[in-house]
Amino acid sequence: MTTDIGSSSPNPLPLPIRRAGMCVAEARVTVQINFLLRYLTGAWLSSAAGGGEPVRVAWGAFSWTLAVFAVYLYNGVTDMNEDRLNGSRRPIARGELSPSFATGVAATAAVVSVAAAVPLGPAWTGTAVLFLTLGYLYSGPPFQLKRRTSATIAIGLTASVLTYCAGAYAYAGELHADPTLIVFVLAASLWTGLVGSTTKDLPDLEGDAAAGRVTYAAVHGERALRRAAIAVSLALPAVVTVAVLLLDVALLLPTAAMWAGGLAIALLCRRPIPEGPQRGRPYAVFMVTQYVLHACVIVPAITRDWLLL
Repeated sequence: MTTDIGSSSPNPLPLPIRRAGMCVAEARVTVQINFLLRYLTGAWLSSAAGGGEPVRVAWGAFSWTLAVFAVYLYNGVTDMNEDRLNGSRRPIARGELSPSFATGVAATAAVVSVAAAVPLGPAWTGTAVLFLTLGYLYSGPPFQLKRRTSATIAIGLTASVLTYCAGAYAYAGELHADPTLIVFVLAASLWTGLVGSTTKDLPDLEGDAAAGRVTYAAVHGERALRRAAIAVSLALPAVVTVAVLLLDVALLLPTAAMWAGGLAIALLCRRPIPEGPQRGRPYAVFMVTQYVLHACVIVPAITRDWLLL
């Protein structure tokens, strides 16, 4: 039976605050930050066209963050069995957060997210609804597309593209066919869909197999998954490099960051990885690389703006 209060030590915070904190932890703060960075990067790259509305960007960020929170909190609910088999320390797997309470919070966040999206227009609202729908298809019955690697890649890539587009549309009120925006969005989204989907399965291989998932890792094993991770981690930066040079877009710094992340993942995956924390290192590198990719776009642009003041 799950409870809302851990028995290991007393917590002086009021119960509602503790529950809220556990819901945020269950929704994975690092993932929330990454989605916010995608949204803001989409808005920032769109700002090159001028004529934007920062207030719309801020309001859209509120709505979109609630949508991401809802999707990942509900994913934590549906991942309870796998998380316990994999030794996860998230609140639901530990038995400190009730799945039914978390589901209610996720549903409320989804409704508020859509309501907040309405002032941004039908197109933006439709994008938010589509994002939430993908989240349910990924985690919820009877679909649970998370059980297959191909579906995980497709949904991860699509959710990433939608997030960049949401930020760009919130700023400009329309989407501009800017080559820099297009190349970066596709490159970063493919990094999420291909590299993220392969590396995230490494630490959860045994638990996912025991839970009945038919992922590439569960079917083919750790060695095949490592080879796949190496292949996508090196092939993607190579393709992006060619695109950046041929189209002459100012993305050399993010491309270099992707190369660094890809090489690090390839080195970590070149040999068998024993069970335990070490298997999470390639995914950790993938996550850090995402942060750096966005920083390589945003920080230089902010610096240039400050210098021009």
